[in-house]
Amino acid sequence: MLIIAKELKVEMFCIGTEFSMSTSQRPEFWHQLIKKIKTEYDGKLTYSSNWDNFEKIPFWKELDYIGVSAYFSIAEGKTPKTDDLIKGWKSHFNKLKSVSDSIKKPVLFTEYGYLSVDGCAWKGWEVESKVNETPINEQAQANALGALWTVFHQEPWWAGGFLWKWFPEMQGHEGYPERDYSPQGKIGADTLKKWHSTYCHQN
Repeated sequence: MLIIAKELKVEMFCIGTEFSMSTSQRPEFWHQLIKKIKTEYDGKLTYSSNWDNFEKIPFWKELDYIGVSAYFSIAEGKTPKTDDLIKGWKSHFNKLKSVSDSIKKPVLFTEYGYLSVDGCAWKGWEVESKVNETPINEQAQANALGALWTVFHQEPWWAGGFLWKWFPEMQGHEGYPERDYSPQGKIGADTLKKWHSTYCHQN
């Protein structure tokens, strides 16, 4: 992958995704890996840590971004209101900012997204395990996406994020397109369009 990234002049390279056990038990391996990568690649580097593990990564200072798969539990309920979702971000926000301030690196959401079903903003991994039996709820997805952008878009230490998921020509769904993470063709797409337009205009 690194060879391909180098040949195609890719601007950023993610050295790994959610290796929680490996990063804690084999830190020297990761330090050496990063050193080796830097001899071959001069673009930006990040690592994608799980939402419950980003405070424990030992090599953030050697990378350009603190990468986080941002599947935090924000608010319970079928369709939490945006204000409740914003309040639910507070403790996670503080932890993310604390790590960013300490390491002096920006936070990048290497993944963020919500299923378009009831209760999608709380323990999404459990919701996904029974997604086919969970009622469709586009508004819940849209509210959660809007709350995330409301909370973070003006923060200088937040470098944005990569949406999970957006399919070319809307192809590639995992068998439950009406319920999956992609906001394509749903209310959430309008929410993201509004925020991306605002964010790009400001920057």
